[in-house]
Amino acid sequence: MGKGIGVIIPAAGSGRRLGGVSKPLIEIGGEPIIRRLLNLFAKLHGLKHICLAAPQTDILNFQRIVQPTELRRLTAVVEGGAERPLSVKNAFEFLRSMVNDDDLVCIHDAARPLLSAEDLEEVISAGWKFGAAFLAAPVKDTLKMVDENNFCESTVDRSRLFAAQTPQVMTAGLLSRAYGQLGDLTGVTDEIMLLERIGVKAFVVEPRHINPKITTAEDLELLQKLTS
Repeated sequence: MGKGIGVIIPAAGSGRRLGGVSKPLIEIGGEPIIRRLLNLFAKLHGLKHICLAAPQTDILNFQRIVQPTELRRLTAVVEGGAERPLSVKNAFEFLRSMVNDDDLVCIHDAARPLLSAEDLEEVISAGWKFGAAFLAAPVKDTLKMVDENNFCESTVDRSRLFAAQTPQVMTAGLLSRAYGQLGDLTGVTDEIMLLERIGVKAFVVEPRHINPKITTAEDLELLQKLTS
C-alpha cells in the first residue's frame, strides 16, 4: 500500500452552458460546491495535499472559499488550462514535489458535487490494490450508430460499455510516466485515457450512489432537488 494521497480538482470550466457561471462556486445545501468537496476529501486517510485548478478570473474567489476551512494549509489554487486535461496537468505539476511515485493521485471533477464517502473510499481502495481505478456506470440506454446525414446505421452492443465518472485514481508514478511519454494531450478527455495510451489498464468501480454531472441549467435544477 502506498503512503499518501494527493487530490486534484479541475474546476476551470467556463460554465458556458450555465450562462458563464463558475459551477464550483454555486451553492447547494447552503455552501459552495467546492467547499462541500473539500470537506469530503479532508476525511481521506493519508491526505497530503489538495490542488484546485481554477479559472484565472476566479482564483481569488476560490482562495477566499478555501481560507476559512481547516484545509487552508493543505490546499493550493493554481490557474487551470484552456481544456480539462491541461488543468489537471497544471495541478499535477504543482503537486508532483509533494507526492512520491507510490502515492495515489485522486482526480475529481468539481462538476460532480454529490460524490459519496462510500464511493470515494471504494475507488481509493481499488487504486491501492490495482495501481489505477475509476468510477464508471454501466450504460443503460440503447445506443445507435448514426451516419453523417443523421440516419441510424446500427445498434451498438452495450453489454461491455460503461460511462466514465470521477474520481479517477492512479499512482503518481503512472501519471508522471504518461505525461512523460505523451507530450500532446490533443483528444484526451480524461486521465484514464492517458493511461490507456501507455498500455495501463485501470480497474472499474461501479458507483453505489447517484452523482450527476452539472452541465446545463436542467442538471443544476436536478441537483438542487436532490439536495433539498
